[in-house]
Amino acid sequence: MPRLSRSMEEGTILRWLKSDGDPVRPGDELVEIETDKATETYAADGEGVLQVVAAVGETLPVGAVIARLDADGAPAAPPPPAPDPPRSAPAGARGETTIVEPGRAQGAVARRMAESRATIPDFTAAIEVDVSAALEACAHLDGAIELDDLVLKACGLTLREQPRVNASYRDARFELHGRVNIGFAVWTEGSFLAPTLFDADTTPVLELARARREVTEAVHAGTVTSPALAGATFSIASAAVTRFTPIITPPHAAALATGAPGARGTAELTLACDHRILVAADAATFLARLRELLERPAALLVAR
Repeated sequence: MPRLSRSMEEGTILRWLKSDGDPVRPGDELVEIETDKATETYAADGEGVLQVVAAVGETLPVGAVIARLDADGAPAAPPPPAPDPPRSAPAGARGETTIVEPGRAQGAVARRMAESRATIPDFTAAIEVDVSAALEACAHLDGAIELDDLVLKACGLTLREQPRVNASYRDARFELHGRVNIGFAVWTEGSFLAPTLFDADTTPVLELARARREVTEAVHAGTVTSPALAGATFSIASAAVTRFTPIITPPHAAALATGAPGARGTAELTLACDHRILVAADAATFLARLRELLERPAALLVAR
C-alpha cells in the first residue's frame, strides 16, 4: 500500500485497473485507492506480470503488500475474499440495529476533530456583519460569485494583513506561513472534505469563485486529489444555519464559520482560535477587518 499523502495511514482498494496475469510496465496505472482524503490512481514503478494480492474493498495499512510484479510470469495467487457486509445486532427495545462502519473520509474527519478537541485550548469570538451589499454585488454579477467567494477573498486579504492568524502551532513553536491557502469545507453525506483555495490573498475573486466551484464538484464526484486537499493554512465553513462553531484543523491557529444571512441581511461570523497563539484582541481585530471588507464589497471585486 503506497503512501499517497503525508497523513495517510491506510488505504482501501477501490478498483484494479489491471488483471491477474497482465504484463505491466513502469508508469502503467494499476489500481484506484481511497485514502483518508481522496481517491488516487497508483502507477507501477516496476516491470513484470501482475499478481493481485489485495481484494477490492480491502483496507490495508501503508506498506502492506497489495500486489506483486513477477518477472518470471508465475501464476497469480488468488485474491482474498471480499469483506463482510454490515452486521446486524440482536433486536431489542430499539428494534433491529444495523452496525455501519464509517467511510474513510468520515473516519479521518472524526480522528482530526477528536485530536482538535483533545489538544487545542480554543476560544471563540463572533461578530454580526451586514452582508446586504455583498449579496447585491453577487446578484449584479449574475451568479458568477456567491457570498462564500467574497468571504474567501476577505479572509485572504485579512490573513495577509494579520499573519499571526495565518499560522500554525507545532512543537511548542509558532509557524507563520508565507502563503495564504484557505481550506473550504464541502459537505458530503455524513462528513466533509476541505479542498484548498491557494493564494486567496492574491487571487482575484472571480478566479477564486471558479476554483471553489471546480473543487466542490470534484469532491461530490469523488475525483478530488490529495494535492487539492493539502497545504491549507486556515479553514472556512459555511452552513444554512444562523450560527455554528467551527473546529480548528490541527495545527492551524484558527478557523471561521459563516452563518446563513438572516431576514435583516446580516450574517454571523464565528472565529475559533488556538489560545496558545491568539488572544481575544487578535480575534476582535480579525473579525472587525472582515466586517469592514464585507460591508464594502466593491474593493473585494478588484483586489489582488
